[in-house]
Amino acid sequence: MKQSDIEHFVANKYNHLLTALILMFVFSPRLEVRNPSDKFPLFPLIMLIVLVSAIRTSIPKSKVFFMLLAIIVLNFVISLAIYFLPKDLKINDLLIFINSSIGCLFFIITIYVLSRQLFRVRYVTADTIKGGICAYMLIGFLWAIFYGLLMNINPDSFIYLGDKMRYVYFSFTTLTTLGYGDIVPAGRTASILTNSEAIIGQLYLTIFVARLVGLYIVNEMQSEEKDFMKRKD
Repeated sequence: MKQSDIEHFVANKYNHLLTALILMFVFSPRLEVRNPSDKFPLFPLIMLIVLVSAIRTSIPKSKVFFMLLAIIVLNFVISLAIYFLPKDLKINDLLIFINSSIGCLFFIITIYVLSRQLFRVRYVTADTIKGGICAYMLIGFLWAIFYGLLMNINPDSFIYLGDKMRYVYFSFTTLTTLGYGDIVPAGRTASILTNSEAIIGQLYLTIFVARLVGLYIVNEMQSEEKDFMKRKD
């Protein structure tokens, strides 16, 4: 890889977010903020990188940017507190709720801004595709947080095999409408959440792909028209 390619990769904000999301997906089996087998709070650190990349992608550097950055740092501190404090403390439930709510807020903002950017572009570029992938993955992680919040409110919301609920795994199998059947919603709210994720996932793919194809055809037609006019002259 050339030095210029490396510099472009580092400078590109979509590369940061996409790389962070892929890392988050790879380590998703350790979604729990505190995992007894972990000697280092790896997931909170990855979450910190994802949230910082998210606001860098969606919000320009300004007073709002630095205010949100401070909230993200606070969120990371809360994650560390959840990780190191004893699990039986009553304050843990409140900390988990605050932690999850902050993650939801930033994911929703990023999905909204990325979607607006994608539907305003006039030319299909690598950044367009990266932004689309980021938004799609963010939807999956957003619903994983929703499922976690729901399980904290009502532990009987899902029926699942194994000793614990796997939120990211279930979210992405629902988003892609794969549905192995090893985890199923057991309540009305859980059913609404899973159905809405499946519908949004399919609508997003359909609309985004149609948008990309439409732009590509228009760009090709304009390019051919320009070539024809040059040859004619």
